[in-house]
Amino acid sequence: MNVLRHLVCAVLICSSAWAVEPIQRDVLESLPNASFHSPNWVASGRLKAEDIGVLKEAGIRHVIDLSADAETPDFDEAAAVRAMGMGYDNLPIHGADGLSMDNVRKFDALMTAADGQQTLIHCASSNRVGALIALRAAILQGESVEAALELGKSWGLKSLEPAVRARLASAEVVADSANDKPRFPRIQSAGGVYALGAGIDMPAPDARHRLVIDATGDETIDGEINRRLEVVARAVNLYALAGVPDDQVHIAVVIHGKTTPIVLSDASYQEHFNRANPNAALIEELRAAGVEFFVCGQALRHRGYALTEVRSGVHIALSAMTKLVELQAAGYALIP
Repeated sequence: MNVLRHLVCAVLICSSAWAVEPIQRDVLESLPNASFHSPNWVASGRLKAEDIGVLKEAGIRHVIDLSADAETPDFDEAAAVRAMGMGYDNLPIHGADGLSMDNVRKFDALMTAADGQQTLIHCASSNRVGALIALRAAILQGESVEAALELGKSWGLKSLEPAVRARLASAEVVADSANDKPRFPRIQSAGGVYALGAGIDMPAPDARHRLVIDATGDETIDGEINRRLEVVARAVNLYALAGVPDDQVHIAVVIHGKTTPIVLSDASYQEHFNRANPNAALIEELRAAGVEFFVCGQALRHRGYALTEVRSGVHIALSAMTKLVELQAAGYALIP
């Protein structure tokens, strides 16, 4: 019985020692560009000598430093952190050139090893922290490009965003992430695309891309989504896979002919076809991604639909013919 009592006491003592106490955020709010993530992660900018005791007081147990020693020649951060009983790792990231696949893997290993400990990750401004967070999320965790970038921004990504986009579009990353499964980097419900190997010609991320998709048929996928909407979704996902920023991609869809009913409002579609519109959700997802929809006013009238029956957010053009000519004259490439 005494042995058992001693064992229970030992377990309780160890459990108390190992208990994870929450980080005291208010103590760390004075750090430059501080941001807090889940219970155990903090990101910040440059640390000074007087900050090390503050980290200890706030409950930080480990520091991951993404800056080079040469950036702070008068401050030995590693020695200062370790002298306070905290763990320390250094992975120097030299700007955009340091955003390599090797460094992404090393960063992932450091985060995995530190998981469960109260950990601060920092560089000079938290920009490099956010860049690696975004690359890790997209490449190793399967997040879409835009979702990964939003996550990176919440950790401090700023001026390195173009470099992150370019890295995600690079042959090195594409080759590393290539597999036999389609990916959905922007539109999640349709338009799957495949990452390919090295040496692939990719759309330029800094160029403006304009395309107009002509949608006139009634062919569907499994009797549900119109096949031309699948083409639109694939176009959005291809440019997202290539790392082209959303504001550099302009996609218009001109609806006419047998495709016309897909842009009816939910109530009108139900009334005419006695079923819910299977295209409605995808149209809204595409619109949220910046795709513009135009429906031929002549087709609406020829098919007996009132102009008021068109769903909100879809533009009514005089005709598909005139809209297609107008968009091509404005530099949009026609996808027939």
